Amino acid sequence: MKILTSKEISQVDKNTIEKTGIPSLLLMENAGRSCVEVILKEFPFAKNIAVVAGKGNNGGDGVVVARYLQRLGKNVKLFILAQNEEKLSSDNKTNLNIFKKFSNHFYFITQSDLQFLGENLNTADLIVDAIFGTGFKPPVEGYSKDVIFMINSSGKPVVSVDIPSGIDADSPFFDTAVKANLTITFGYLKPCHILYPSAENCGKVFVADISLDDSYAPSYRQLITPYNVSLPKREKTGNKYTFGHVAIIGGSVGKSGAVIMASRSASVSGSGLTTAIVPKDINQIIETNLIEEMSIPVNCKNGTFSKESKDEILDILNKGKFSSVVVGMGMSVNEDTVEVIKGILTVEKPLVIDADGINNLSKVENFKDLLKQRAFPTVLTPHTGEFSRLTGLDSKTILENFESVASQFSKESGSYLILKFSRMVVFTPDGKIYYCNKGNPGMATAGTGDVLAGIVGSLLNRLPVEDALKLSVLLHSIAGDLAAAEKGQESLKATDLIENIPHAYKEIEFQRKIKRDSLIKRID
Repeated sequence: MKILTSKEISQVDKNTIEKTGIPSLLLMENAGRSCVEVILKEFPFAKNIAVVAGKGNNGGDGVVVARYLQRLGKNVKLFILAQNEEKLSSDNKTNLNIFKKFSNHFYFITQSDLQFLGENLNTADLIVDAIFGTGFKPPVEGYSKDVIFMINSSGKPVVSVDIPSGIDADSPFFDTAVKANLTITFGYLKPCHILYPSAENCGKVFVADISLDDSYAPSYRQLITPYNVSLPKREKTGNKYTFGHVAIIGGSVGKSGAVIMASRSASVSGSGLTTAIVPKDINQIIETNLIEEMSIPVNCKNGTFSKESKDEILDILNKGKFSSVVVGMGMSVNEDTVEVIKGILTVEKPLVIDADGINNLSKVENFKDLLKQRAFPTVLTPHTGEFSRLTGLDSKTILENFESVASQFSKESGSYLILKFSRMVVFTPDGKIYYCNKGNPGMATAGTGDVLAGIVGSLLNRLPVEDALKLSVLLHSIAGDLAAAEKGQESLKATDLIENIPHAYKEIEFQRKIKRDSLIKRID
């Protein structure tokens, strides 16, 4: 499913109208009717409905909603935030004139009418928010801010048309905005529907097909779903080497659990063989906690890898039958570990760099050039703090500009990126962006990143790199949601994700079997 920015959806609208020949009024009609279909299904007992509409085309959508609901026997009152109809967009005005043929329950609302509006909102069963659409850019000004406050404080369920009013379609950050129970958007998702905190204001999100011409919609930004991921196949003639041998490199005294979790998640994700390469000071702990996985101890200093262990690790990797390498979790950061990372960059195998591997990489001179020179895929899995060390940008700047910053980094370094914050987003060197809208706050706990790294390392052996990353992120997120459903978010542990990876596979397979031929799709 494609995700479009406000500028992109505006261009698709324009091309659909001017080049495909679908009139704007028909698109508005389709949008309003789609909203009504969802409203009737989700709020079947709502009788008294207040529709609050703006002056623009989002308001026009709201007027269509009001007409259909009125025709279906609902007690509808339409409130338009304008002095008169001359202030309305052309299509909005046209639909208001149609509405007048069926009802005289419409009211123009100005600053002096707010008490009247508030009284009506408080007696409604449902409020439809159609004040601002995807073309709006914060902040909210004038009495519209008071109206949004009144909607939010009414205690009534709220349905937002396209996006909750006050939110920037392209950004998760906002000042004043409607808090909706449900949002129906048109044609395509927008970033605000997926990213927190704006996604929380959207509530349930439905995407309605209103006949926008998809040929004009760019496809480089998409949502990861069970329907657009590839699953690895287990060939009947295969053996353990067929399904890949993952090397997990990391750990130090006090941080042995990171390697254990990454190793176990690699095995559960389908790796034929998994070997942990660790400092010898923690090997006994590793051996005690890993059963199916193997371990190789190497020389160390003060409980972590030393400069001398670099050559030992490289010898193991180059002589062994490893098909992918995962490095970084729990390895600590010092001059010696920086040298280890520099050495591992020369290994001619698919490589995943996680956690302290990223922190060490950030201290390597010209590391982008070294990444670019690699002939095999390199995947980095930073959270915003680690990405800050890679880019030299503060976390706030990254969060406010993450698409442009991460895309540029991926292109310049030739590496694939899984950026981890309230959502996970995959970036490819050729400019593709994949959002995941699964996962939950309970996953913000130690070790979940190690689990993801192990999954990625395993699937790189089974699928093309882009497919491997999309499936890895989806598996990890669904496993987290399944674990939270069982144990609650507060008690969630990283090891709970590992236990749920098999169930996540089954959930994806189950979802892929469900036929969803509907013009309106719920995104959850």
